[in-house]
Amino acid sequence: MDPIQMTERTSLKKTVIQEIKKYIIDQQLKAGDKLPTERKFTEMYGVSRSVVREALSYLENTGVVTTTQGKGAFINESNIENLLNSFFFLWQVNDGKIQDILSLRIIFETSAMEEIIRHNLTDELTELKQMVEDSKNSKSPEEFREADISFHKQLLKATKNQLFIQMTNMITSYFFETEYIKMTMEEYKKATAEHEKIVEALINGKAEQAKSLLTRHIQNTKV
Repeated sequence: MDPIQMTERTSLKKTVIQEIKKYIIDQQLKAGDKLPTERKFTEMYGVSRSVVREALSYLENTGVVTTTQGKGAFINESNIENLLNSFFFLWQVNDGKIQDILSLRIIFETSAMEEIIRHNLTDELTELKQMVEDSKNSKSPEEFREADISFHKQLLKATKNQLFIQMTNMITSYFFETEYIKMTMEEYKKATAEHEKIVEALINGKAEQAKSLLTRHIQNTKV
């Protein structure tokens, strides 16, 4: 490979980052596989070792690789939560509205319902129903809150689509971690009753009814 011809250091680093990504794809590397050494990348791309180190540091910070001193850099399992976490932080800093998150939750959770019914995921629905029953025994707003979070995450998890789960889990987690959610015991009990109706509609294969109930449920969230 010919040395990379660049003048600006920032552009050079970006180019090396792209070349390393291309190398990973071309070599069909998977999670746990080791990347070549910094010296090897230096020879491959004709750049300084410090530029390669900066490129690898960027890939580590964005979750692509993990670097262990004395051992090298290794490909990570796919996980987009770190990227989404940074995105939501910047979204909040730039005056993001909590209603936007509510809308995203409706889109994703109603999509999950379609998947659950389409694939007849009865075991997952049974687990979801049991979660609702257990949540009725909550004794404090904090316990109800945890049960509420678990219900919505389990609904998304039931799809068994790992990419979908990672994306939606971050959105749900971010929503419930905000300071806007303030509900009384009575309001949580009402929410639990709504959960029960949603699950019943899913068990009966009534997708549109379940989606309608869920939409109202989320829109009624006190923020």
